[in-house]
Amino acid sequence: MRKLSNFINYFFTGVGFGAATYLIILTFASPSIPTRLGVISVLIISGLIGILSMIFAMDVPPAIAFSVHIIGTFLLVLLMCWINKWPINFWLVGVFVLVYIVIWLIVILSQRQTVKEINSSIKKRNAKK
Repeated sequence: MRKLSNFINYFFTGVGFGAATYLIILTFASPSIPTRLGVISVLIISGLIGILSMIFAMDVPPAIAFSVHIIGTFLLVLLMCWINKWPINFWLVGVFVLVYIVIWLIVILSQRQTVKEINSSIKKRNAKK
């Protein structure tokens, strides 16, 4: 049951990142109008990218995990472009790299904040003893 919970958690985290990214790109960089297929494919593929992120929680060397994740993510993005008949060009690669870096920065900052909060709680608990 715990694995299913993790699976769902990763899926919906991916959906959140993907939906936010899609909305930002639509708002600032794309003159196209969202379609039902576009929205559904973004949500499903973003969820799959989230599930792919589970590789970082496995006992895999970080370089291999990162390589598998970035290649798998790019292939899923290409699949999404193909499904929606979106152009596959250098602009797409540039946006992919930029979005990938920004999302990683957000994840790293979020994890640092979580670690800081955990350490603070531990210090407070140890100070009470």
